[in-house]
Amino acid sequence: MLAALNRVALQAIFGRDPYESRRSALPGARLVKVLVVYQMIHTVKLRGLIRTLTEHPGLQKALGGTVALNTLSNGIAQRDIGQMVEAWMAVIQTYGPWLERLGRKFARIAVVDASLIKLSLLAYSWAEYRKRSGAAKMHAVLEWARGIPQQLVVTTGKVHDLKGAATLQWARHWTYIFDRGYLGFAFLSTLLEAGAHFVVRFKDGVGYRILERFAVPPAPATAGFRLTSDWTIRLPGWEGVLLRLVSYRLPDGKLIRVLTDRFDLSALSIAQLYKERWTIENWWKWVKQMFKIKRPLGESENALPVQIVSAFVTDLLVRAFKHSSGFTSSLYEFVSNSQEFSLVPLKELANTALRRALETIFRLFDDIKGAKSPLQLAP
Repeated sequence: MLAALNRVALQAIFGRDPYESRRSALPGARLVKVLVVYQMIHTVKLRGLIRTLTEHPGLQKALGGTVALNTLSNGIAQRDIGQMVEAWMAVIQTYGPWLERLGRKFARIAVVDASLIKLSLLAYSWAEYRKRSGAAKMHAVLEWARGIPQQLVVTTGKVHDLKGAATLQWARHWTYIFDRGYLGFAFLSTLLEAGAHFVVRFKDGVGYRILERFAVPPAPATAGFRLTSDWTIRLPGWEGVLLRLVSYRLPDGKLIRVLTDRFDLSALSIAQLYKERWTIENWWKWVKQMFKIKRPLGESENALPVQIVSAFVTDLLVRAFKHSSGFTSSLYEFVSNSQEFSLVPLKELANTALRRALETIFRLFDDIKGAKSPLQLAP
């Protein structure tokens, strides 16, 4: 992983920091590497991370020397989160092509949702949520085809999902999938103005006017639902926009109504698109289970998003390595095994599927040893 990060020009990003102390005390590229190491080892505390680095000279050498506890603590608390995000984007640009892509049916699709991290108000006074409990909220845009996040915004837990998503950027010709908490006319208008599209669950109690009704064909048995209606509608207060309302019923009888601006897809495809919203729910569970984001390394408001970005970078790299190494078992097995043996030299690993996979990755790097350009895999 550290070798992979060395091939991304991370320090060029952090070198623009206006504060000399942040540029020299703990360079940003080095901070990213240290936090990626943290995501791969068992310890959950800052002191445990420092102890691990001290006890492993080879790891220390790969990181460019020792790291002092106070220096690391200050780096996490003060590092510009915008620079961390930019570094994360640079890693995606370099290693995104390594990732497995799902089928083309839903190209340029992203799912938007938020997830809470519960925190103690006594330790994290900035994490306002409820009267006696604290929380931070992660708002993310997850690219469906590659299963990786594109954007992240971290707020206090009490910030509404709709407000948290207001600062996200929308890409032209992409379709974004939302739960009903994001049903806001002004919010959805910003997507349309950007040339993007939306699929959002409709709320009960919102009035509408039906302009046209279309026949709905029976959905295949594998769909897991029954289409009930497909209407063209207008909404009070948003009369200038022609919209589509597709409804379907689940096997338990629950009715789901989905609002969209897309008229080029079948009613079946619209319903299937909304079902993909669960992709991000599963992804949130994965990130919280496999990486360390539920317990911040620092108490400042800045420390948590820095730590979350490091988890996203780590997740991206292990996904890229797993797909590119020929490892045939599950992603969970690859990540958990990699974490378990993260401090074991490759030559000391038993001749297992993990060792063979890691040897494949090393060969990819050795093919262009010393090169700074991104690695290119054979199609």
